[in-house]
Amino acid sequence: MESAYTQASRKLHQIREKNQLEHQRRVNEVRSLNEDYSRIEQAMAIQGSMIAKRILEGNSTVDDIATTIKKLQKERSALLKALHLPETYLDDIYSCKACRDTGFTETGDRCQCLKKLIEESTLANANLTDFMAEQTFDRFDFSLFAGQPAGENGHQPLALMKHAYEKGLQFAETFDTTHANLLLVGPAGTGKTFLSGCIANYVLARGKSVYYQTAFTLFDMLEKLKFGKLSGEELEQAEGISRYLYDVDLLIIDDVGTEYVSGYSAAAMFDLINTRLMRSKSVILSSNLTLQALEQVYSHRLFSRIMGGYTVIPFIGKDLRMKDLKFDF
Repeated sequence: MESAYTQASRKLHQIREKNQLEHQRRVNEVRSLNEDYSRIEQAMAIQGSMIAKRILEGNSTVDDIATTIKKLQKERSALLKALHLPETYLDDIYSCKACRDTGFTETGDRCQCLKKLIEESTLANANLTDFMAEQTFDRFDFSLFAGQPAGENGHQPLALMKHAYEKGLQFAETFDTTHANLLLVGPAGTGKTFLSGCIANYVLARGKSVYYQTAFTLFDMLEKLKFGKLSGEELEQAEGISRYLYDVDLLIIDDVGTEYVSGYSAAAMFDLINTRLMRSKSVILSSNLTLQALEQVYSHRLFSRIMGGYTVIPFIGKDLRMKDLKFDF
């Protein structure tokens, strides 16, 4: 997967090409409508060359040439008017006049148009689900957890969710300097993916990159890539993602432990976790399994690596997704 900057630069190049093609189409149109335009066009090019020649020769007197160019411009304006075309019809076309579609202002700063394209590409690269893309910390509704019965060891769902909120927000604000990692564990529907979405959107708003995927889909893709089971566009996309997994600022892997754990997938998981730890690249893992169950699914070596480098945030309570289900008996 290409970086957001590379993707944005390519889109900007495509915009320039599109505008240049439209400009050339207009020129060809006017040429075909009035053969006199080619004469004016050629004469203006000659006058421009004469200015350049005089400057190179150290002669700054170009008033006579400027007068000729103005005369030719008036002829061109009159020609366009006769064709019922606007006077600016043959001007260069730019989608962004601030940078003339270069992506950079005269001061060398990134233009707003390039920043917007980078932001769009960063969001697309994040691969968030529609549900996650809508989640923000200010949408936390703690009332959903109020009144829920205590879980094992007397833990209250509301208290744990407030703890998760605080830890998640702190992580989103500082992960790129603390290089922290999170392991979210608890039953389905208790808020793990919601918190991941809140963190992801907060991080994206800070201009950092995110990539989200379920463990099943991720390691299935990596295994198919490893053993040559992909081709064409799928192969190209998988190769890009496999590189991006190690470079993205924040990697989120959901439903860890539910994928089919083969010898290869276990090795790939360890390599990914271990390499990102060594590179100080943050990861959020979430799982519906208990810590004991996770240790049984993966090797002790991998589980120990996770427990040594991750902060565990527990989730308990009712499956909140069930409240939206309707049954027709």
